[in-house]
Amino acid sequence: MKKLFITLAAVVAFTACSDDPAAWEELPDKPISGESAALTVNGEKTEAGSVQLKATSATQGTLVLKNVLYGYDEITMEVGLTERADGTGTFDIKGETGLTKIPAINGRAAEESVIYNVSVTGSISPEGTVVVNLTSVLSTTAQGGLTGKWNLLTNITTDKNNANALLTAPLWVTWSAQDPGQPNAEQLALVVRTLASTLLYQFLHSVTFSEDGNITAEYRKMGEDFDIQTEIMNCLFNGIKTDNYGNPSMADLHSDIPWLASPKKLLYWYVQGDYLYIVPDIAAILAQIQQDTGNDVSGGMNGITGLLAGLGEYGINVEALLPLVMQWMETGIQLKYETTASGLKLYADKEMCRQVIEVLLPALPKLDELIADLANSEDPMMQMLPMFIGMLQIDNFAALDSIWKNNTNEFEVSLNFEK
Repeated sequence: MKKLFITLAAVVAFTACSDDPAAWEELPDKPISGESAALTVNGEKTEAGSVQLKATSATQGTLVLKNVLYGYDEITMEVGLTERADGTGTFDIKGETGLTKIPAINGRAAEESVIYNVSVTGSISPEGTVVVNLTSVLSTTAQGGLTGKWNLLTNITTDKNNANALLTAPLWVTWSAQDPGQPNAEQLALVVRTLASTLLYQFLHSVTFSEDGNITAEYRKMGEDFDIQTEIMNCLFNGIKTDNYGNPSMADLHSDIPWLASPKKLLYWYVQGDYLYIVPDIAAILAQIQQDTGNDVSGGMNGITGLLAGLGEYGINVEALLPLVMQWMETGIQLKYETTASGLKLYADKEMCRQVIEVLLPALPKLDELIADLANSEDPMMQMLPMFIGMLQIDNFAALDSIWKNNTNEFEVSLNFEK
């Protein structure tokens, strides 16, 4: 009995005298960034953002990631902790969560469905160094069946009675009239979809919607001797080819110029409901433009605001345009989409285009003035502009204001892709 009492007393005394904190309690709980934070997002290193771990026990904690994943100024998630057996006091970190906030610069309120599934692995030391590997994958719902590479439509169909009238095309414009007997834009739509499709086909080959939320593209960069007037004429006369059986397809007029891959982290995407949202990273896009061209495009949103303000002198309704651009920045550019087993159509209908069209309509008289000045120049191509306007079967571009407001039935702009 006496030995037991002495033993218990020794245990109590030892416990009372030992005030050393547990290993997890020595982990830093302040934000870690810079050289002390080794961060990767979907396999790519990033120097942006900070990491903060708030350990609550030897096996659990809360991880706070600030400005690590684009579109999310803060991600908070519960993680598991495991102390390493090497005696260094370093803990491994592991956890996952679902993000319901819309990925944008100024994200709006949380939605019911998960947009991104995020998982992290890494480690943190008592000395204040942290390693975090973050993987983000759009949820199945947010992918909407669009994930993968889509090639711009190559195989097209034409009217059997008019080989120049496309029935399918990479870039399609519908502008039908309520009363075909009155001035309308149906011929304009036909010309635009033919010329725009053949032009677009020379510059864009494919678009890839990655499961990590990035959009990338295969595109073509023309040489310094590129001339848009020559290109337009070339596309008008040679942009569509036929095989030995008379089947039409788009013609690649610059097959000697290789396709380039656009970098990640410029455009992001997600699907919600019946819509595809494309979210631009304006700062990254401007930096890429500056890198490609050598032109100083710094200024971010201030620069964009200034650019938009300058459009006012052309008659564009800037007061109506700026809120629209800011909305795109907040929630992404909204498009409808349709998929088949081998095709994808991205489009905007009349109601979706209304805001943009009505912002641009006041600029049409200025456009007519510019065309008149160019037609009086010594350039033979410019002198043909009045004839081109006549081909569109409109008196002038200002006439489109009345056509839009008084004689428009259906209006749609679409991009069409195939696997």
